[in-house]
Amino acid sequence: MSPLKPTNGVKRSASSTASPNPGKTNEKRQKREGNHALTTPAAAAAVAASQDFGLHMSTHVTYAVDFLKAKRTPKTLQEIFDHLTLQHLPEKSQMGFMFYLQKQSRILFKPAPKSKNEKLPPWRTGTYEFRAKLPGVNTKETLLEYLQKKPDASCTSIKDIKDGWPDFEPAVDQLEKEHRILVQRTKKDNQPKNVWLDDPSLHHFVDPQFQSMWFREKLPSADDMPRLLHQLGQKATSVPTNNANRNLKAPPKKKKARQSNKRLENEHMRGLLEQFEKR
Repeated sequence: MSPLKPTNGVKRSASSTASPNPGKTNEKRQKREGNHALTTPAAAAAVAASQDFGLHMSTHVTYAVDFLKAKRTPKTLQEIFDHLTLQHLPEKSQMGFMFYLQKQSRILFKPAPKSKNEKLPPWRTGTYEFRAKLPGVNTKETLLEYLQKKPDASCTSIKDIKDGWPDFEPAVDQLEKEHRILVQRTKKDNQPKNVWLDDPSLHHFVDPQFQSMWFREKLPSADDMPRLLHQLGQKATSVPTNNANRNLKAPPKKKKARQSNKRLENEHMRGLLEQFEKR
């Protein structure tokens, strides 16, 4: 039995079954095979990871900033990639991440010194470090030095200190006890909020018994204060001390000369009008 069956009564030869465009058929076959290759688990995961990295670039940079902030030491680009599990990304994506990382204001990039024996490409060299709001303030000495160099007497926020010095509280408490800084604390939980520079030489010991007596003494109200001071022969600061100025009269104000802006339409009446105004 022939493998070619007649259709509509017409016999088809083997040559008629061949594709009219063999090049197009091969192209479709290659495209089909290429799509099949992308559907393998490893290739699909790589493509998905590359696309996901591009969509969430800012998120990865945020994680890198948190990583550098927690470590407090300079890190290389490869160490950042290893921490974020981005070491398997294509080189083009890694370079894009490197440029984006160096533009961040919270990251300090330090280029590596040039070396002829450097095996890594130039864009992989250098270190990255977290840039705090108060750079270098991470000890009692550096905090005092920063406060002494301030050009004004404004406060320094604890949030700015904590940004580059997470475990600052014991040192701040110690400096406060030594009267080297003034600390403003919250009323709710007594947590430090702002600090100022203090001078230990201005601190004087006051007997606690005297302090308790002082605070037990109740002051009169603001309305009763002038009356009680008057009974003691004293005057309140709100009462004027010199009443002589009250009787002084202000100098009389000079009257401005009246200017006549009348428009004379009849020149022959000018003399009569001037005589009338003089009266």
